[in-house]
Amino acid sequence: MTLVLGCACVAFASLVGGATGFGTALVASPLMLLVGISVPEAVFVILAVGLVTRCAVMIQLRAHVGWQRVGLLALGSLPGAWAGAAVLQVVSVHYLKIAAGVLAVICGLSMLLVSNHGEPRSVSPAAAAATGAVGGFLSTTTALNGPPPALLLTRAGVPPLVFIADMAGYFTVVSAVSLIILGVRGQIPHSILWPALPIYLAAALLGTGAGLWIARRLPARAFRLAVIGLVVVAGALTALTA
Repeated sequence: MTLVLGCACVAFASLVGGATGFGTALVASPLMLLVGISVPEAVFVILAVGLVTRCAVMIQLRAHVGWQRVGLLALGSLPGAWAGAAVLQVVSVHYLKIAAGVLAVICGLSMLLVSNHGEPRSVSPAAAAATGAVGGFLSTTTALNGPPPALLLTRAGVPPLVFIADMAGYFTVVSAVSLIILGVRGQIPHSILWPALPIYLAAALLGTGAGLWIARRLPARAFRLAVIGLVVVAGALTALTA
């Protein structure tokens, strides 16, 4: 029964992630814990689901990917993640989560005031790398790594499918690196590998496919509001549960 409920959680979270480009972990994590899945198992499943589904989305939308932008976001996340891990040794995660959550809410709300009726704007290499570094820092300190690149791409006014494709490329790298770290540290729960993991992955791929179907039909303005709303919710939940 736990596996069935867990698959339902993963499928729903993947639908949200497929429709908006991010938010799968935000939705899946509390739901999976609520139905009785342990923290190590939930973390591993979410990372594995993120790697497989985001890689699939990136391949499917490869014509829309801004490869240089994605590469800079991903490369920037590596030193950012290292810095975040170092900061955790001297600063309480409680205060980091509150600060990051409040900042995400403020940034998300500020985006509502930004007009987005013009042509998409280019993102400078420095801005992409810096945003990736912030995302990497937040990944190892608060797990709030989605909002920074989401806000960058929203501010640039990129079309929905470009947004989803770029986020997929970014999350593919972040998920792969995180899984490698877990593997090296021997922190992968082997009990979840078979037969549960393939079932979770199948549910995630179905949910992602449904989410992409929705995303292709969402008007650009509705997509933008959905992304901003998800950023605000992510920030609020992070700050309130710190």
